[in-house]
Amino acid sequence: MSNSINDLYRSLAEHPERRMRFVSFAGKLVTRNFPEIYKDVLELMDELRESGCRAGDLVGVTGPNSYEWVLADLALLGLGCVPVALALEQGADGRALAALADAYRLAAVLTTRAPEPDRERPARELPNGELPDGVAALTARPLKLVRRDIPAGARPTLPGDAFTIAFSSGTAGSKKGLLMSAAGVENTMRISAEAWRLTADDDLLIVMPFSNFQQRYLLYTAVRYGTDVTVVPPERMLQKLRELAPTVVLGPPSFFELPANRVGSAGPRERLPYLLATALHALVPGRASRRLRARLGRRWTGVYGSRVRLMLTGSAPVPPRTVRVFQCLGAPLFEVYGSSEIGWIAFNLPGGHRIGSAGRPVDGVRVDVADDGEITVRTGLPQCLGYVFEGVGTQDAVFLGDGRIVTGDLGEFDRAGFLRLKGRKKNVIITRSGVKINPEELELALEKACPGVRAMVAAPDGGGLLNCVVWVEDVADADRVAQVEAYLEEANGKRESALRIARTVFRPSAELTVEEGLLTRNFKIDRNAVTRRVFAERTGVGR
Repeated sequence: MSNSINDLYRSLAEHPERRMRFVSFAGKLVTRNFPEIYKDVLELMDELRESGCRAGDLVGVTGPNSYEWVLADLALLGLGCVPVALALEQGADGRALAALADAYRLAAVLTTRAPEPDRERPARELPNGELPDGVAALTARPLKLVRRDIPAGARPTLPGDAFTIAFSSGTAGSKKGLLMSAAGVENTMRISAEAWRLTADDDLLIVMPFSNFQQRYLLYTAVRYGTDVTVVPPERMLQKLRELAPTVVLGPPSFFELPANRVGSAGPRERLPYLLATALHALVPGRASRRLRARLGRRWTGVYGSRVRLMLTGSAPVPPRTVRVFQCLGAPLFEVYGSSEIGWIAFNLPGGHRIGSAGRPVDGVRVDVADDGEITVRTGLPQCLGYVFEGVGTQDAVFLGDGRIVTGDLGEFDRAGFLRLKGRKKNVIITRSGVKINPEELELALEKACPGVRAMVAAPDGGGLLNCVVWVEDVADADRVAQVEAYLEEANGKRESALRIARTVFRPSAELTVEEGLLTRNFKIDRNAVTRRVFAERTGVGR
C-alpha cells in the first residue's frame, strides 16, 4: 500500500473492485471504478507535465464538485505540485481566475466549470483562445494549459511536509490559508478508518464542496483504505440517498434536521411509531432493540438509504433533540468534534456516547479547558502547520509556542470525561455592564423549544440590548410567529435582564443559504454577514 499523500493515486490500483459515483446538480450520475480513475489520473499527469507543471508549483483548483476535481487533485499531488483549493464553486470568468493566480502566485488554475466569457476582451485577443495564460478548463481534454512563469523567489516557502493549501470558510469575516501537513492528514485518515471500522463494504458520502478540506480528506481516506465514495450536491442529497445508499454519512446538523422536524410536526396517529420506538429505547436500550426501532423509524430516516450504519455530525452547534430523535429511531447519529488545524479532537461512537456532548478525546490528543472556558489541544501530529496568504497575523495566537493549539471554542468536561461544547469564544457578547453572554446557548434553547427554526442572537449596538433573528419557513405564518414569541416571552420572564431578548426579527428560511451569503461553506450561519444584512437594512418582520 502506498504510504505517501503524493503517491495516493497509486492506491487506486490496489482496490480494483471499488468505485466512485458523482451526481451533478442536474442529477446526472457518473460512475468510475478505481482502475479507470487510476488510468485517467496518469493521463492527466502526463498532460500537466507536458504543459510545464513541475514539483513545487502552486496550482489552483476550483469549481463545483465533479469527477474532474478529483482527477486534478490526485494528479497534482502525484506530480509533487501543491493544490490550492479555491472556493469558487459557482464559477468565474478567466480574468477573475487570472487575478487569483497573481494574488497567490499560482503557476496555473484548473477549473471544473467552463469559465464565463470575458466581456471586456474578445476571445481572439486572449493568448489561450478564450482563457488567459495559466487558466485551463478540465471540461476540455486534452488539457489546454499555458503555465505561468513564477520566479522561485516569488513563491511562498512552505514549511515541513505541507502538501496542499486550503482556505477556511471565514466564519469570523476573515479567511485563513491553511498549510496542510501530509503526516497530520495521514494520521486523521488512520484515526477515521480505525474509529469508524471502515471496510471494503463501506461507501463514504461527500456532499459539501471539495474546497472544504474535510471533503478532500474523506476522499483520500476512501482511496487509501479501499471504500466506495458517493459525491452528491447538497441540493440533491435527500432526493438521491435512498437510491444511492451510502453507509457513512458525515455532515453539519442541517443535514439531519428534516426527519427530526417531521417527527415534531407529525400528528398523534403519525407520531405513534416514534412513541413506540422511544419507549423501546428507554426500556431496552442499545443493540437489543435497534433493529425494531429502525423499522419503526424508516418513514423518517429512510431518506438516507437502507445501508447507512454510521452518521456523524458537527462543525456547528448540534441540537441534542436532533441526535435524540435519530437514536430513538435506531438511526446511528453521533456528534463529533474536530478542526482543520488539528484534525479530529473528540468522538461519540457506538459503545461510548452521550447526547449533548462532542464525545471523548481521540487517542493521541490531549484536550484542556482554560480558566475562561476556551479549549486548547496538544497533538504530536496536527493536521495544519500554520497559515499562508490570509490569516498569517493570527498564527501566533492559534499555534502557541509550547505546542498547544487554541481552538477558539468554549467547553467543559463532565464527570465521565465527555466534552460539552458551549459556543465560540469570538461570539461571546460582553454587555456594557461587563456581563458575558454566550449567544449560542440562547439560540439552541430557542431552536429546541421551536423545532424547525434557526436563530441568531446578537447585540448590534455593541453590547447593549440583545436582538434575535429567527428564520421560519413562512414569515406570514401567524401561528409559527406566535409560537416563537410565546417562548421568548416566557424565557425572558425567567432570565436576568442581560439575557433577555429585546427585539426579534423574523426572516424567511429560504434566504439562509451559501448562495445568499448568509451561510458559510460549512453551512454555519455567517454572523457578520447576517449582522450586515439584517441590522443594517432593518428589513423583515420585526416584533
